[in-house]
Amino acid sequence: MTPALLLAAALAAAPARSAQLTGAPLELTLDQTVALGVKQNLDVALAEERLAYFEAQRRQALGAAMPAVNLTGLYNRNIQKPTYFLAGQAITAGMDNSMRHVASLDQYLFTGGNVSQGLRAAQLGVKAGQAQRESARKDVVLAAKRLFYAVCLASETAAIQRDMLSLAEDHLKTIEERYRQGLDSDLVALRQKVEVANAKPSLSAARNGEELALTMLKDSLGLDVDQPVRLVGSLEGPPSNLLSYEDLQAAALARNPDYQAARAQMEQAEAILAVQKGFRWPWLTAHAEYQWYSESDADWPGPKQRATSSLVGLRLNYPLFTGGQTSAKIEQARAQSEQARTVMDKIARSIKVEVKREWLNVGEAWERAQSQESALSQARRALEATEIRYRAGQASLLEQNDATLALQQTRLISVNALHDYRVALAALERATGAPVEETSR
Repeated sequence: MTPALLLAAALAAAPARSAQLTGAPLELTLDQTVALGVKQNLDVALAEERLAYFEAQRRQALGAAMPAVNLTGLYNRNIQKPTYFLAGQAITAGMDNSMRHVASLDQYLFTGGNVSQGLRAAQLGVKAGQAQRESARKDVVLAAKRLFYAVCLASETAAIQRDMLSLAEDHLKTIEERYRQGLDSDLVALRQKVEVANAKPSLSAARNGEELALTMLKDSLGLDVDQPVRLVGSLEGPPSNLLSYEDLQAAALARNPDYQAARAQMEQAEAILAVQKGFRWPWLTAHAEYQWYSESDADWPGPKQRATSSLVGLRLNYPLFTGGQTSAKIEQARAQSEQARTVMDKIARSIKVEVKREWLNVGEAWERAQSQESALSQARRALEATEIRYRAGQASLLEQNDATLALQQTRLISVNALHDYRVALAALERATGAPVEETSR
């Protein structure tokens, strides 16, 4: 492509990109954020690839249980025919061309459980791969929810700081009006101007925090960091109807994908141990064979130069001595089986700890959020009453600013409690392996 065409293409693409970045923002709900995160995440993609590998292993193990059919062909051209010696005389044998074709069938009849346990191990590998894929997906869901709630918290914090600046500016207007009326001194107005100036950096920092949280969310979703995005949702919402702690613990061990993967891997290790033990037993194989062979000096043999044969039989293979290799492999498989069981028990204990921790965090955060509802209402009424008293000359500027600060702190504590509740609830769902609402039915 010529430089002129490249320049024209760049100019044509620039408005489209500008429209994408400056057009209507992409609206994302919590569910859409989670779905996009799962779709774009590389860990989930890797888990899918590992599962495909385990599926291929299962098909390979299934093929070992099926009869093996082979077809082989052999053609020889005697450049110099072989010579045999009989009673001191050289005898030339054979013809110029020889062909031999064999169709054979082999089927394992007894392998000491090796084939069946190998197939079971492969199937358990697929089960473990599916659980690992679900575990990766659950991790992405939790991470996406945390980022979504972080943006919501940053947005709420920015809104609170914006309201506080607006209140400070309204108070300044009231003070300036009272100053013009001779009811307040210039020192009071100057002090309130300081309050307004101090509120602006807090708002700027909150806006920056909101933009940074949104940027991190867009980056995790694979979106352009400059693409306009607006989240549809908030930290508000009805409380979840949780089961008792004991019921959640039971649900966690039944549904947690990490535990399910560890359990499948432990059972797979036991199946592999059985496979290794199967090598101590004799293997019995059924064998069938059909042969077609010919010899001729011509390019293609005639009817009298062709022959066929067939046979069926059994083949027994008994490993009498392997130099201790079989015993060593059995010990290795037994050690791996015990290790897999220990890992499963360790994961079970960690899940119990996680469920208890998040259960307590959910309850504590919700209690904080509930306690702040009444405190928030009281702080609003206190500020309104103080503003009325200040206009009537019955309260000082310090009392008014203290009431404003109390409302600000109460609102911040409230939104942080709601944020902690939503995050703890998401972490509890990750530990139990299913949504709490679904688990509680």
